[in-house]
Amino acid sequence: MKHIFYLSLLMIFALATTSCAEEEEVYTGSIQGIVTESGTTNPLSGVQVSIVNTGTSTTTGSDGQFMFTDIEAKSYRLQFSKDGYETNTRSVTVVAGGTANCDTQLDPVAQDAEISITPSTLNFGTTQDQLSVTLRNNGNAETEWSIDLAGNNWLQASPASGNIAAGRSQSIVFTVDRSLLSEPKSARVNLSAFGNSYTISISCAPRNAQSEMSVTPTSINFGGTLTEQAMTISNTGSASLSWSISGITEGCISVSETGGTVEAGGSKVVKVLLDRSMLTTDLNTSFVISDMIREQIINVTASLDGSDDPGSDPDDPSGTVVTSGLYTYYKFDGDFTDSYNSVDGYGNNSPQFVEGVDGTGQAVKFSRTDNSSFIVNSPIIDSRKMTISFWVKGLSDGHIFHLVSSNGSTGTNSMLTLSMNGGSLKFIVRRYNNNYQYSNRDPFTHPALDDGNWHHIALVSDFNSTSYATTTTMLYVDGLSVSTVTESVNPFDEDGGSMSSYDTGTMFVMGGSLKLNNTNLNGSNMTIDNFRVYDTRLLSAQEIKQIYEAKQ
Repeated sequence: MKHIFYLSLLMIFALATTSCAEEEEVYTGSIQGIVTESGTTNPLSGVQVSIVNTGTSTTTGSDGQFMFTDIEAKSYRLQFSKDGYETNTRSVTVVAGGTANCDTQLDPVAQDAEISITPSTLNFGTTQDQLSVTLRNNGNAETEWSIDLAGNNWLQASPASGNIAAGRSQSIVFTVDRSLLSEPKSARVNLSAFGNSYTISISCAPRNAQSEMSVTPTSINFGGTLTEQAMTISNTGSASLSWSISGITEGCISVSETGGTVEAGGSKVVKVLLDRSMLTTDLNTSFVISDMIREQIINVTASLDGSDDPGSDPDDPSGTVVTSGLYTYYKFDGDFTDSYNSVDGYGNNSPQFVEGVDGTGQAVKFSRTDNSSFIVNSPIIDSRKMTISFWVKGLSDGHIFHLVSSNGSTGTNSMLTLSMNGGSLKFIVRRYNNNYQYSNRDPFTHPALDDGNWHHIALVSDFNSTSYATTTTMLYVDGLSVSTVTESVNPFDEDGGSMSSYDTGTMFVMGGSLKLNNTNLNGSNMTIDNFRVYDTRLLSAQEIKQIYEAKQ
């Protein structure tokens, strides 16, 4: 009887055990896989693998493998991402108790080769010893670059190689040694980057060289109907003359020849062609003809609607060159009036009128001792796309000009400031950088300006155009591009609110001292002439050269 009782208990226990085992059915599974580079078997480490449905993520190891365990049996979408590679997604189904495999390959991001060099042509003429170009990486990856001077021992570049990150710019300074020149020389140097080659054309002449080139006409007007005009390049010397054309920036303009030679006493006719099908507005452009000694600017205009007669003078009737987009023009001929749009200013602490750059007009002289200044009660340089042009003489360290902002108070409301510090020009846009980072901001690199001679200065500045969230400013000295500086500016701060710099200007001040929050700038001793502002235009290199040659 007792035996039967124990046997019954044993059967009951077995049934209970069987029932529990049936209740422990598996409802989860796993996902595993390996990530490799597309077209290879190379494993990729550090790839972030995310389950889109749940937000759960893991990272591949050095062997490229990943694994998710104990996840509900159903379908999932996985996302694979890694810097330098295109993001990929895969779908996978997990079966209860099983392991789903999800091997994936990632494609490397294409390395875009987008290098620009400005300018791509340098002419040292008979006087310049140093000129620079600006190298910009418009691609999506850092690249190494190097310059091959092609054995031209009279020419040096600094630096001659380096690395440049995506979206960044760098200046390269070229220097010539005229003691190694007995005649005009030209060179085509190559800059290598992204596996491509970019050409920079350079010419230079001995100091005693004389140009024998004559070009007529120097202004070409197609009017509203013409598509072809002619110009003549003449050689007035006794030796063969080499010439070249550069600086054509408009796709609608072309020339029959871009270079050649003219024998002594001879001439060459070159056709200038206009493709009217590409015109969308009136045309106002220019290009350059050079004989390695001097550059002749050729102005080209055309009208879209046929209202302009061919051959008419494209310049302003008053003789002012480059008037397109000109906003204010202060000649300082005995007063502070704006000769173009009547945005007049006034003198403070008696700045003096002295002889001007062309020897016929006048200029205004500022004294640090008198703290003299020129004031315009209007934000004439408060523009996100502008060119500022002026002549200066006797420049010393100190404040040159700035714009007063409606944001902040004295010491914190200065923006768009130009000053001289340690012999170098410094242009700073943001109020914050002016008032708290002045000493840390990079200056321009340029030839000496404190030699007592007249020098032409042009600042070509844009925000968010050349580069996103960046103000890019190019400096021209005596008609030549010499340096570029950039400044980070958050576009979301520039909405006219309390954090803004742009669109908050109230008053322009030239000369006199300037108090910044962390720095006090004395007024610069200087003489200024022909101060121009183009508040909507970035002038071309040819237009700036034209202003320089006209001494306007």
